[in-house]
Amino acid sequence: MAGVAAIPASDRGWVGVSGDSEIARGPDLHDIVGRRADVVVGMPASEVSTFAVALPPTDQSLHANMIFAQAEKRGLVSSADGETLVDYELIGNDPEGDTFAVTVMPPPASDFIENGAAGYTTSAWLRSAPTGGCCLWKESGRLVFGVYHGQIPIHVQVLSGGGQPDKAAAQEISLTLLGLRGDPALSGHQPKEMDFCLPDAPPEAVKEFSEALDIPVTQRMNPNALSQRVEGRSRLLPHAVSDSRRKRKSGRRVFVGLAALLIAYVVAISWLWIDARNKSRKIESIERQLSIIEPDVERIQMVEQRWKALEPAFEKDLFPLVQLSRITSALPGSGVVIREFKTSGRSSRIVGQARDVQLANQLLEDLQVMEGFERYQWSMPNPKVEKNNTATFVISGEPKNAGPDS
Repeated sequence: MAGVAAIPASDRGWVGVSGDSEIARGPDLHDIVGRRADVVVGMPASEVSTFAVALPPTDQSLHANMIFAQAEKRGLVSSADGETLVDYELIGNDPEGDTFAVTVMPPPASDFIENGAAGYTTSAWLRSAPTGGCCLWKESGRLVFGVYHGQIPIHVQVLSGGGQPDKAAAQEISLTLLGLRGDPALSGHQPKEMDFCLPDAPPEAVKEFSEALDIPVTQRMNPNALSQRVEGRSRLLPHAVSDSRRKRKSGRRVFVGLAALLIAYVVAISWLWIDARNKSRKIESIERQLSIIEPDVERIQMVEQRWKALEPAFEKDLFPLVQLSRITSALPGSGVVIREFKTSGRSSRIVGQARDVQLANQLLEDLQVMEGFERYQWSMPNPKVEKNNTATFVISGEPKNAGPDS
């Protein structure tokens, strides 16, 4: 919540107020706002219009459109500008409907635009609520009369006379109060007493004013006393300010996004460079280790090849005669003839002829389960059926899990 209010000075220019104390004064609004981000701008009474309206019972979502239509009906909204601001606040409700205090503000001049302000409202909203229901103060040398419902201003009027509280000003206020009494929307909201916020007024003028007014007058010594809630009204934020904030926010998002992308890019590049260096070092280390053990590997491979060549001479199960004997024992009593048996290293090859294909397949199955041939993987392509219905077959035996050099 902002704590500083910029309100029109009683003579001319602007005043910066915090609490009940004046903290700044200047001829322009920018002199008060400057680079601060906690200032709420109170628009002068001369820049806004107020009225009260009673709406029939209806859905709450329709209130904004109905109130805007009432402002158009009173000629306060131009159908062409599209930037008139309409604010409203509920001040009463009963079975017959809801009553609202409405503030209408046309597009403000460039002198009132401060993109760095914390928010916008009216000077009447920022002032401390009068104890008797209405008050009189001065803005830019003109008297301003305001009628309140609690803290909510329901009627704000710049008086047509001069800047001094005199009999003419009192009569104008009395006529205004008389007119407000005839407004159905303001029944029950008639002021009983006036707060007189003009401490510098001549005593004779104050006496003349008080005698001419038909309600009691109480002098308030601090003309700049603020409400306890110094905050902007969201509906009264000028379009120029909201557009500037939107662009600034969008620009910040773009900047943050680009900064994040740049950081991510730098991090990614750094990570890739570090990873590449680490991998390059690992590769160099592995290459050095390989260069050291490569001669030993070559010797081991050579020894393995020599052993594979010599193994059949030492392993009984690999002796050709032992293998042939086992193969012969696997033959059925008749119907199968071995035409050729050949070994090469640890591989075996059998070529034979069977009375039919079934006998050839039976021989293959017997070899696959025969004791002594556990280390072999036996396979046979489809046997060739001869003209006399016999089957020529070729059975190959390879060591299981044999490498390419087996």
